[in-house]
Parts: sequence; structure tokens; C-alpha cells
Amino acid sequence: MNEFYKIIEFLKSTIESNPLVHTITHGTPDLIDIDKKNIYPLVHLNVTQSQVLSGYVSFDIEITSLDIRNVLKSNVRDKFLGNDNELDNLNTCHAILNHLITKLKLQYNDYDVELLNEPNLIPMLLQFSNQLDGWQTTLTLGIKNEVIVCD
Repeated sequence: MNEFYKIIEFLKSTIESNPLVHTITHGTPDLIDIDKKNIYPLVHLNVTQSQVLSGYVSFDIEITSLDIRNVLKSNVRDKFLGNDNELDNLNTCHAILNHLITKLKLQYNDYDVELLNEPNLIPMLLQFSNQLDGWQTTLTLGIKNEVIVCD
């Protein structure tokens, strides 16, 4: 009966254990960049659907890892790197999601949460009002269905 809470708590605690992450938020994507107190990099969770299957419940959760783009006012010296931290942001945010996915694939957890898909990471560039860069993926997570039906 607490499958949803277990999935969310597991994800939150796993993400919090990553020293690269400073803020975790949840909700619809339009809520990602509205709090002026956000400290980046940020990870945002958005549950998009659930399925009740034989013996377990699955949840699709969109996970977005973002960092703020900083642009230097100096002239561009390196045309490849430019005058901003775009590549640094993509590297950091990819590392955050890679850590989460690898942990889900390789490490047993107390909640018996299982990764049911092979996630694809999609780059996000200059998103939202703060011009954020990072990656987004959808994880399909499964957990044992604890509902007991009595006649």
C-alpha cells in the first residue's frame, strides 16, 4: 500500500547521497526553475505514470539533472569551449544520472526497487528562465505490490 512512497523515498535518498547534487525538487516540469533559493546542480523528479501488474507495481519517473549556465563577458579564446560552462554542466549532470542509474542496476537496496528499463539520456540546453543545461531521462522502477485482497 506504500509502494509510491517507497519509490520516492528510495530515489530521494539515493540522489541525496551524491555529493554533486545540491537541490532535489519534484512536480511538473514547469516547477523546475521557480524557486530563487535553488542551489545548482539540481535534480527534479516527475512521476508520469504507474502500472499495477501481476505481483508488482511500476512507476515511470522523469528525472532531470540541471546546472546553471554561466557566460563569461570576456572574448572567446577557444572556439570549441566558447565563453561559458556548457560542457562542464553537461558533464556534471550526466555524472549525476549515470551514478543513479548504475546504482539501480548494480546495487541491492532495502526497498527491493528494481530498474525495469534501459534509460536514454537526452541533453537539455539553455532551458527555463535561468538558462539551465543538463540531461533528462525516464526511469521505469518496479516494486513488489503489497496489497492483500481478501474475499
